[in-house]
Amino acid sequence: MIQEGKIGFAEGFSLLLITNISILFLTLPAKLIGEHKTMAYLVYFLVLVMVLLIFWLMAALMKRHQNITLIEVSEKLLGPYLGMVINLVFVLYFIVWESLLLRMYSETFITTALPRTPVSAVLTTLVLAAFISAFYGLEVLARVARVSLTFIVLGLTIVFLSIMKEVDVTNLYPLWTSEPITLFSNGVLHYTAAADLLVPAIIIHAFGGWRHFCRAGLLAFLTSRIIVGIALLLILLTFGVQPSSEMLLPFYELSKLISFGRFFQRLEAVFLLTWSMVGYIKIGLYLYIIAVILARMFRLEDYRPLLWVVALLCYVLSILPADLPTALVYYEAMRGTLGLVPTLAVPLLLLLVSMFKKNEELGNDDSKT
Repeated sequence: MIQEGKIGFAEGFSLLLITNISILFLTLPAKLIGEHKTMAYLVYFLVLVMVLLIFWLMAALMKRHQNITLIEVSEKLLGPYLGMVINLVFVLYFIVWESLLLRMYSETFITTALPRTPVSAVLTTLVLAAFISAFYGLEVLARVARVSLTFIVLGLTIVFLSIMKEVDVTNLYPLWTSEPITLFSNGVLHYTAAADLLVPAIIIHAFGGWRHFCRAGLLAFLTSRIIVGIALLLILLTFGVQPSSEMLLPFYELSKLISFGRFFQRLEAVFLLTWSMVGYIKIGLYLYIIAVILARMFRLEDYRPLLWVVALLCYVLSILPADLPTALVYYEAMRGTLGLVPTLAVPLLLLLVSMFKKNEELGNDDSKT
């Protein structure tokens, strides 16, 4: 059996929160504002309803099978062959996500701080950091996340408060540009799916029980969506629709406006450290998740021998897109309807099968009596 270690509520919450707010530092805010204009922030708050629904489905499924992870649940309910196919879907989903994250974070670092550095050099650094993080295990990752969360929250708070003097309420006009149903449906189809929704159910053993898993996951998903929604609102209030939608990294541009007097300016370099913490933790966690899923599928006692293979595969896949726009096309596909298959359709299928089998067992017991 794989020894994942134990993490408390604070560590689990910190780990899940950091992985969920990472999208704030990438290109998603610009795309969201470009599509939904002044109501972009509202889309993310509406998507929160769907995210919590998906997590409720996952929690209901895991409550019925509290002694095993999502990987064993698939094989138990669907059999060894079909269950392995479902688990392969999970593995491929995380591999694609990890590869895209590696490429996008590499491009982000090159754009903001390392303009003359080859993308292969940045990718190599990120992969090595992820490999080391995953090698030491989930317990270490969770403790690092707990320590890092203080600095990350402090950095975000400084940005939010310091930018208030640049806010212009008229940038939100017109207030109503789309119908709520349109916003909700578009948000569900294009912004709900994320591999983060599967993470708690795969590492549920480390939480020490279903109750801690449920509390940490629910609070992390709720808090992260609120933080991203507030950030989107501030970006709109500061830059307006047109400039925000044309920026590659709106949140980075937001931090560039911070200045305290004449002597403390261009503080975005400090916040690059915060973004690095978020990126390293998320990439390391995903690499760990991929190796653990494969180890559980093949009944291995340790996931570490698989790490170098998975890391090399993700490195190769991350460097395949010709440029950042090409990588973003794949990224949007994984966040869109295609991503709803492993994050919504498969858990819903497993829950229905579990309920059907339970009712069937009860029916057989009644017939015997």
